[in-house]
Amino acid sequence: MNFEICAVLVEKISKMTNRILGWDLLRGLCALAVGGYHLLMWLEIGHFHAVGSYGVYLFFVLSGASLMYTYGTQLERKGFDFKKFLLMRYLRLAPLYVVLMLLVLPWKIVKEGPTLALLKKFLLNGFFIFGFFDPAANSMLVGGWSLGIEAIYYLLFPLLGFWVLRNNWFFLAFFLSVLIQFWWITEKIGSPGGYQDNIVALHQPQAFVAYFFGGCFLGYLRYKETEPLLSNRVIGLLVACGFFAIAALSPEKAGDELLGVRGVAGFCVCFFLVWIIGGMKLQNKFAKTAEFLGDATYGLYLIHPVVFFGVVLVIFPKMGWADPVLWTQGSRLGLVFLILIIAAVLALLSEKFFEKPIRNKAKLLLNK
Repeated sequence: MNFEICAVLVEKISKMTNRILGWDLLRGLCALAVGGYHLLMWLEIGHFHAVGSYGVYLFFVLSGASLMYTYGTQLERKGFDFKKFLLMRYLRLAPLYVVLMLLVLPWKIVKEGPTLALLKKFLLNGFFIFGFFDPAANSMLVGGWSLGIEAIYYLLFPLLGFWVLRNNWFFLAFFLSVLIQFWWITEKIGSPGGYQDNIVALHQPQAFVAYFFGGCFLGYLRYKETEPLLSNRVIGLLVACGFFAIAALSPEKAGDELLGVRGVAGFCVCFFLVWIIGGMKLQNKFAKTAEFLGDATYGLYLIHPVVFFGVVLVIFPKMGWADPVLWTQGSRLGLVFLILIIAAVLALLSEKFFEKPIRNKAKLLLNK
């Protein structure tokens, strides 16, 4: 018994100190890609639909992979504490999200009025149950819809993890999830009105479940692997090719990147990127860069729209500056980089001095 306890403690320490830096790097790159996609679109510089779509979908794969990598052994040994898991996941998402909700609440009140509907939306977001209620329509923050769906996947994680551990049955379950996902996407985008009129109907948990479920399997495989198969240089080249492929999938019409050959290719590239970059062994300054990007990911994803609209709708008008859409393209690109830098800095500060201390305090209390 003592030996088993020691083994579990060693595994926990290993998980805490040995992050998969390749996944941190990929998270950060995806956050930058999604932020860049939004800013380029809002400033009418360009529309790179595949980058925006698959940049977010990669988060679902990475989330499933990270969770299974961390909790797979607990599930195997039937020592998984579901209540503790949910609490820690809530504390990972909620602190910054709630602060940003409070920050944009005055603007929401002006726009929507101090209604019961707004109060309901605020509470649904605060408890992260809005994923059950049309997350694209009820999210308080730009991009928040994905977090509502993510919270539902947390509820499903023990069940999905169970199927991953049953290797022979996993492939059948995953195949069914892929069929459901592709059917849902095709059904919604192919209906009258297409993508634009069906955004709310499209963005539901069933539209992305195969990404998260498949990510769980990749996380389990990565946990079992001992040595990387390829050098960092080769992995870096393959990752660059993967991002180039996603960019090349961008169509003229939003939503088309999810259909037909583009949809199949984008789906496969997401899993390829998560698997291949997970084998990177980063050291020194490269490891530090990956850690910084990983730490900044969540905040960067949530903060960049708040910074952008705060600057464009509040600060610039007070300074008497013209709408940045009317600026030269060079000036608009400069604004894109500036917003991303500000958002990244704020994200790192939030993670270090606000979010991480809350999580650490909760871990100490739970382990007493």
